[in-house]
Amino acid sequence: MYKSSGSIKNFTRLARYNMTIIFGGRFIYFILAAFLFFLVFGTIIALNENEITLGTIYGLLSFPAVLLVFYPSVFGIQNDADQRTLEIIFGIPNYRYKIWMVRLIMVLLLVFFLFIPFSVIAYWALAAFPVLEMNSQLMVLVFFTATLGFCVSTIVKNGNAAAVIMVIIALVFLILAEPLEYSRWNILLNPFRNPENINEIVWIETIRYNRIFMMISGLVFSLTGLLNLQNREKFLR
Repeated sequence: MYKSSGSIKNFTRLARYNMTIIFGGRFIYFILAAFLFFLVFGTIIALNENEITLGTIYGLLSFPAVLLVFYPSVFGIQNDADQRTLEIIFGIPNYRYKIWMVRLIMVLLLVFFLFIPFSVIAYWALAAFPVLEMNSQLMVLVFFTATLGFCVSTIVKNGNAAAVIMVIIALVFLILAEPLEYSRWNILLNPFRNPENINEIVWIETIRYNRIFMMISGLVFSLTGLLNLQNREKFLR
């Protein structure tokens, strides 16, 4: 019983320490920016939209969701460098699996729980919608963004430079979103915006393939980032 409580205490301390590094610094500004964006555009939608659909709510929630995961995924390596913990982490056997993979999971879980108030406010203030299904679809986009940001940060090895690259990639996705609006290859595909000129069965298959594509891409980004972290000399020089 004593060993069990000790293990729980150690795990709690370890989780708190990692969360302090990952979400420290400027993360609070990203939370405030996400909430401000949500309130402003939610108010605009409520005042101007005659009919609020599920697609409208997904579009409203998608940007704050990406914004919440942006900082911890892109600046994770930079925060370790600033805290001078990189050398300690690189000294742990199989560190790339034990530390950064756990941190990535922690980021996704925390963003999921942080996003619950956004969904509750949208549910009561705008329109009733299946919260679990909506959040599940949003987490696919969050997972893709988090793993892509993590992968880019391991290649660039600088938080500010990685952030600039991620913004450029986001702009490319936005430019391609219109010509690829209903394509399975559209990263910004809105699964709740049912097109009138596409058969319902075809649309369901498109959504399914799109989600599979994004999940597989996220796994590839994760593995690529972890493999990049094998070369410790590039990070410690």
